[in-house]
Amino acid sequence: MLRHVPTSRLIVSLACLGLCSPLVAAEPQLSLVPRPAQTAVDPAGKLIVTVARSTPETTRKGEGDVIELSDGRLLLVYMEFSGTGSDFAKTRFVAQESADGGRTWARHRVVTNTAEGDLNVYSPNLIRAQDGGILLMFMRQHRPGSLTIHIWKSADEGASFQPLAETAAGSDLALCNATIKRLASGRLLLPASPPAPGKPAETGPYAATALFSDDDGRTWTVSKSRLELAKRGAMEPHVEQTATGRVLMVMRNQLGKLHVSDSTDDGATWSEPRPIGLQSPESCPELVRRPGTDHLVMIWNNSYDPAFRSHYGKRSPLTAAISRDHGKTWQRVGDIETDPTRAFSNPGCRFTKSGRAIVNYWTCEYLPDWAMQDVIDLRVAVLEPEWFQ
Repeated sequence: MLRHVPTSRLIVSLACLGLCSPLVAAEPQLSLVPRPAQTAVDPAGKLIVTVARSTPETTRKGEGDVIELSDGRLLLVYMEFSGTGSDFAKTRFVAQESADGGRTWARHRVVTNTAEGDLNVYSPNLIRAQDGGILLMFMRQHRPGSLTIHIWKSADEGASFQPLAETAAGSDLALCNATIKRLASGRLLLPASPPAPGKPAETGPYAATALFSDDDGRTWTVSKSRLELAKRGAMEPHVEQTATGRVLMVMRNQLGKLHVSDSTDDGATWSEPRPIGLQSPESCPELVRRPGTDHLVMIWNNSYDPAFRSHYGKRSPLTAAISRDHGKTWQRVGDIETDPTRAFSNPGCRFTKSGRAIVNYWTCEYLPDWAMQDVIDLRVAVLEPEWFQ
């Protein structure tokens, strides 16, 4: 979830994330056959694809989630921002599909728009329902600090979605994209980041918690735990269950290292956060487990500089590390993106049946004075199983 003070200027220095990217030539907004995606292939098994470029009409494209369809196609649902592209700009969810493992994307279509009178629609999350359908979870922001979480369902492999349930109406339980997980018990676990008690939603500081559902998304319970950290707090939590059954939560913060919390009761309660040995600026980390293994994967920005213009360091490189001991220790695998002139952030990672990792994230360009722009492109990294070896 992105947070900052809205602005009327297109070029800004954001209070929270530091988003930037150069303007590019406009492209048809609803073309069913998009222009060829920009790709870069790594012989070691990494493919980088620019799925959606910013345009004057939709200045920011990012924060998505991916799911593999029954026929092997990939469905990507992500956000398009209008106006300045700020966190409080009007948005819509759009979808694209890939029939070649993420190399090219097509069939751009609108999933839902901002409702009349609302700020925007935010943070798509996709997961399989127990009956084989596809669940889409997201939030509608009515005004800062007031949102409703929506659960929609598709019975036609993502071609359409219908409302299933709503929860947390009028709450401040803000979501991040690509965080929903299903635990071994069948429980759905959806992390959230409300402001700390008594603090404003626009500026925080923030806390981390989670919602859980034992009836496949129809009803939800909020954890009683509220995890707080110093400075701007605990933000944009991501969760994953280890092979031992313990659940880990990792959270963005301003303290120079990633912090994690544990749950031994499927997310109902959480331990106090503790630092792990991965340096980090204030940016969103992703935590996921490789299917068929006990290996956890962390995707985050491997940098830290408290003197940097914003967010305690660059959002570059975008790095992956692996833990073979259920999160106790971590070993760097490699960098997904390394350009020091760009930021890479808000990663979401899903694995296909073949073991391929599909990582979606936004990217933007730093200006020479390290100021940022609210102009953002969406990329996908396709990582083959051997890339993690």
